[in-house]
Amino acid sequence: MSESVKKSLFNSNRTIVWVFVGAVLVAGLLLILPLYMQNCLTKLYSKSNELTYEIGQLQRQRTLQELEINKLSSLENLAGFADSVGLDLNGVPTKVRITGAP
Repeated sequence: MSESVKKSLFNSNRTIVWVFVGAVLVAGLLLILPLYMQNCLTKLYSKSNELTYEIGQLQRQRTLQELEINKLSSLENLAGFADSVGLDLNGVPTKVRITGAP
């Protein structure tokens, strides 16, 4: 009677080595994955802080420009500009048309 040789999964040394190497790789991946995710999160927080600082600087510049616009559009400044150009708008305004009852 011939003997049938049944090969089990862990019969040869080569198979055992490959299973061990695969298990080590999976364990290494599971140990490194949280560190990688923490580094990515730290980079995102750092970028968020940089963008928040940049937003603050841009809002400050916008506010300063609005103040400059308000200063330039003030009546005193416009009157000074009109006088320097020769538009003679410093006089008292006169009514052109009376509104109300005739």
